[in-house]
Amino acid sequence: MKLILLFYLFLAFNAYSIITLPEIINDNMVIQQKTTIKLWGEAKIYANVKITTSWSSLAFYCKADKNGKWQLFIPTIAASFQKHTINISDGTSITIKNVLIGEVWLCSGQSNMEMPIKGFENQPIEGADYYISSAKTENGIRMYNVFKNAAIKSTKIGKGKWLECNQKDLPDCSAAAYFFALRLQALLNVPIGIINSSYGGSSIEGWLNPIAVQKHYDFNFNENYNDENAWKRPYVMYQNMLKPFGNYVINGFIWYQGESNVGRYASYEQKLSDLVSLWRATFNNPELPFYVVEITPFLYGNGVQAAKFREAQFKGINVLKNTGFVCTNDLVNESEATNIHPSQKKQIGDRLANLVLHDAYHVDTIKANSPSLELVTITSDSIVMQFKNSYEGLKNQNEFLGFEVADSTRNFRTAKPILGRSRNTLIIKIDPGFEPISVRYSFKNFQVGNVKNSEGLPLVPFRTDEWDN
Repeated sequence: MKLILLFYLFLAFNAYSIITLPEIINDNMVIQQKTTIKLWGEAKIYANVKITTSWSSLAFYCKADKNGKWQLFIPTIAASFQKHTINISDGTSITIKNVLIGEVWLCSGQSNMEMPIKGFENQPIEGADYYISSAKTENGIRMYNVFKNAAIKSTKIGKGKWLECNQKDLPDCSAAAYFFALRLQALLNVPIGIINSSYGGSSIEGWLNPIAVQKHYDFNFNENYNDENAWKRPYVMYQNMLKPFGNYVINGFIWYQGESNVGRYASYEQKLSDLVSLWRATFNNPELPFYVVEITPFLYGNGVQAAKFREAQFKGINVLKNTGFVCTNDLVNESEATNIHPSQKKQIGDRLANLVLHDAYHVDTIKANSPSLELVTITSDSIVMQFKNSYEGLKNQNEFLGFEVADSTRNFRTAKPILGRSRNTLIIKIDPGFEPISVRYSFKNFQVGNVKNSEGLPLVPFRTDEWDN
């Protein structure tokens, strides 16, 4: 009798159940323009699901499976600021309102990506008050803040909330991500949607899957972390904060992470490559652009571990297609040497956006790359360093700071280059009797350089040796 009663209760519940959707498919969302997006959720078992949209006269149908799960692919039109609706029905209808069609990017990392416009305690964002006071819903920037989840048990349902980046919501939006979106919106004149999935303190291992982490031996992936140290756990951010959103169509990734991996710099180049491949596969697009922000100068202690880490970031991302690197060597004040969250986030957002505008949106008038070392020639009397992405040439300085040279003793001494005639070279004159075999630039945990190209973008720190010191 009880079994019969339970059966009829189940049928009654299922008959009156309504469509359920993942939280990212919700009011205020931004969907990718001129593509085919995926909508998914749950309905009555074996129910016929119908979707209609305000931008199309077509209706789309599918049948829910034995568990009530369904998915449908819907074509989208060109971006505009017109507000749309999506109606989904399995006999009972729900309507998603205030939907914009534009460009969608996913931004992720640790605390410097998480850092909101309102800043952290005693760590403000430069210019925050102005941007908060001038924020308007009408600018079409929306941000989906993914709720933090470092639970050991993985979830298939990612949670979060779409914010409209107006005066009320903007203080809680990622500063770097918002400035990135603001620059894109200004030049593309379309709505911008940002999925902000970041977790302060998280390591790259937290954003990878077990296969990628367990092939390395510099991380104890068997250690048990309690909930207070949940951010140290491997895999959990990938499982709970990234993978659940893999069905959502995006146009690319922004990655600002690394401070928690400085001590494991030797494996970061490979792990970064694995991260890019994994995330592209998760979003079912092997060509998705991926852009990396260099960690800023900071006094991590003795040695040059942070410099080696930045080197790993630069090398790891530059060997991959459809990628870019934002140098931040100049974006820290001397007073911020012990501030892991420097205030200049707008410059980071602008540099990211310029790279994306040039590479992904083909705005050829933008010159977006930092200069980097291309060739070093050492002769008996000089070291000639040639740089790519100098554009109209390096900016001249009264004194170029941050250069060191060393001979076979591996003891470095300060060097003072001069600008070459071609303006894409710097030349260090060699003292008689000194035989240099290595040159470095800003290759320290904390050192702010002043070498910039004609666009004002800083030279990527480098070394020409592979020494331990």
